[in-house]
Amino acid sequence: MKRLLIAFGACAAIAIAVGSSSVNAELENQVFTSRAHRLRLVVPRGWRATDQPSYPGLLLWMLRSQPEGKIVLTAEPFTRQVYCSWPIECRSSADSLPGKLACSMRRKLEQQRLHVGPVQAGPKENQENGMPSVWYELDDGKQFLRQAVALDEDRVVSLVLSAPSAEARSAHVRAFEQTLRTLRPLTREELGEAMPSPQQVVTQLITDAGVGDAAAVPADASTTPSTTFESAPVQKIDPVGPCAKQ
Repeated sequence: MKRLLIAFGACAAIAIAVGSSSVNAELENQVFTSRAHRLRLVVPRGWRATDQPSYPGLLLWMLRSQPEGKIVLTAEPFTRQVYCSWPIECRSSADSLPGKLACSMRRKLEQQRLHVGPVQAGPKENQENGMPSVWYELDDGKQFLRQAVALDEDRVVSLVLSAPSAEARSAHVRAFEQTLRTLRPLTREELGEAMPSPQQVVTQLITDAGVGDAAAVPADASTTPSTTFESAPVQKIDPVGPCAKQ
């Protein structure tokens, strides 16, 4: 049991994240929304859910008593540091990005001598929503888990099902799959973020290209010439990139 608790910690270890997940999160009519992590999913019917986290990065507990089962949602920022922590063999494989992450996690779990099943592709809904996923199963003979990991451009998300027997895990697979299919990032409109104006887009393109003075963009380059853009937004660092030699 102790080994699997460690394994469960490793599965949810992606949740080393930033600050309390209860901020900007809500659970209403079985729909969970985390504005802080820009995520939304639907809690399966018949499951009790709580968004009161027990540690930072753990966003949601979902519980079922008959048969016993738990589903846990965690998240953390996807950074260059996270990417470079994966073994080079996983980073250089031909797998998808979620597959590379799963490769890294499998390595850690297998070192604890746990039985880990093959990695499987996640539902097409995740791919279509811009958050592709993969999943795999693991157990130590006493606790049985299924874990899915999903990534978007700046977020790593984990969904973990745990049960006391293989039969109980199988009984909850449908609920787990339904929940995973509903997992998606919030849109800019749902977050209440304004889309950039044409003026801002042109200014950013000129700034990125390093051509002339970005402040001198002609007014007719935009359909809204009165819009001003005082400074270019900070450019995000792509998490996937060169890592220091290991």
